[in-house]
Amino acid sequence: RNFGSLGNNAVIRYGQSPQVLKAIQDEISAPEIAKTLNGLDYDRVSGAEGEQKAFAYLEQRLREFGVRYKRYDHRAYLSWPVRGQLVVYGAEPMTFQAVTPAFGVSTPPGGVTAEIVVLPDRPEGQARGAAAAPLGANVRGKIVVASGSVSPDTSLRVQRAGAAGLIQIADTETIFEMIATTIWGTPTTESANRIPTLPIISIKKSEGDRLRAAAGKGSVTVTLTAEVKRGWASIPIIVAEVPGKSPDYLFVATHVDAWYRGMTDTAGSVASILDMARVLEKHRAAFERGIRFCWWSGHSYGRYPGSTWYVDHFWGDLDEHAVAYTNLDGPGRRGSKMDEVYARGWPGIGEYSQAFAQRLTGKTVQAASNQLFRPGRDSDSSFQGLGIPEFEIGVPGPGRGHSDVQPSGRIDYWHTARDTLDKLDIKALELDTRYRVAQLYDLATMRVLPHKLAPIATSYVSAIDELAKVAGTTFDFTSTRATAQKLVDVAARFDAAPRPTSPSMIASFNRLVVRLTHRLNSTLYTKAGRFDQDPAASMPVFPLLARAGELPVLLKDSDTYGFLETELFRGRNAVEATLREATEDITSYLAKR
Repeated sequence: RNFGSLGNNAVIRYGQSPQVLKAIQDEISAPEIAKTLNGLDYDRVSGAEGEQKAFAYLEQRLREFGVRYKRYDHRAYLSWPVRGQLVVYGAEPMTFQAVTPAFGVSTPPGGVTAEIVVLPDRPEGQARGAAAAPLGANVRGKIVVASGSVSPDTSLRVQRAGAAGLIQIADTETIFEMIATTIWGTPTTESANRIPTLPIISIKKSEGDRLRAAAGKGSVTVTLTAEVKRGWASIPIIVAEVPGKSPDYLFVATHVDAWYRGMTDTAGSVASILDMARVLEKHRAAFERGIRFCWWSGHSYGRYPGSTWYVDHFWGDLDEHAVAYTNLDGPGRRGSKMDEVYARGWPGIGEYSQAFAQRLTGKTVQAASNQLFRPGRDSDSSFQGLGIPEFEIGVPGPGRGHSDVQPSGRIDYWHTARDTLDKLDIKALELDTRYRVAQLYDLATMRVLPHKLAPIATSYVSAIDELAKVAGTTFDFTSTRATAQKLVDVAARFDAAPRPTSPSMIASFNRLVVRLTHRLNSTLYTKAGRFDQDPAASMPVFPLLARAGELPVLLKDSDTYGFLETELFRGRNAVEATLREATEDITSYLAKR
């Protein structure tokens, strides 16, 4: 079957009929989803009793459905905010109750007293998440005041400047519970030097306006008080398996722990995935590959230690057999756009995801951006180092203009005690689940994977061309560009070739695309590589070589220039090695046809 053509002239084939998919979708049950939501409707702080109750409930339901599963309990380094306060001295003393983030630092009982330094807002036109310049010596020993919610980037930047504390002023009257660390998962001896050493609090916009007004009249001294707990806790993971004919599998996951009751973030996702498992268990005889369902913990209190632990302990299995990954984090909110559908994915699988959504729903699917793709560093995306491609289909959430959506685009009740059951729309969640279960069934029953290699290869060429422009003559990308172009040429031949039909060639094809998508994605999108985690911070598109754009502004005889140039040579070697190996593997495969 021909699903149509989307990007890179890649024709997507091999899928289930609409009638079969509708039958699978019709088995999704809103009453079952609602039953799970009611069973999880309580506080699920990670490492505490509520979380244990939630996982016990999931185990009970999986046993009822006959879905095989394993539970793992492991140690993780977590943090729990307790309280924060700000006292402002001056002609009109003010006291504000504040919120402190996970992995902030506790102050002494009397707090930390210092003069404040107010940072200017982000320059007009600068993208959110863009790297900011280091702070000057004027903030050393001072308490820095910055706009916006707590972010790991800002926290680390202020800490490295030697500030005594950080006050974040919210964009509205809502203060979100946040986490300040840039460390992804439980720290290692190397990453532990980035554990925050800075006390941090957030205050409301109206209070921030009063603080800024006071600072506008002259020097202002404040006392910042924060209390935060840190320590080790045993947290659970549940991994359920609906097996297929081969050991390969699709990977579907969400987190169970929450701020407060966290019904949209993410009890709705927990219930959605559970119902997918219930339905798909009945149809496993049709599966060419399995589906693995995972429920993590520690997401909000340890920066994804559950999914990271799973990578560390099942690395070989994931690398060899994980075909693709989809993560749920917040579908089904009230105000969701049920007349629309979205579909996306990394280059190489995103083309299939968009074509599938178009075919399944008959609705217009928003085209992929022409901008070079960069996966986000959030939401348990702990498999980027392995290069497991991510894909997704679903119902878009409420948009700007909805009463629950702030001007910044954030959901107003997100990460607050107001994230309660009434914020979910069960019909929207059911429809979202119907879309996802159909896509999983389609992917699980295909004999030949729909992955494409040319879109990934083309991304390399685009990234190299962009870097060559900004680096100019300071760094030579000629050999890298030529090596990437060779991969584009053979990958285009590979994608255009007829798909195999014999069992042995199908197995060979599937092994090849899994291996190559993993390795190509890892080198394109990560710096830490296949055995470690990049920081939970803003990352450039092509991190091994992205800093080449800094060379033109450095003095050639400076230490900084020499150090960076050496780093780039090594990055270039890693990139070219990945490109050459992929080209050789594809060429060898094509020669055997």
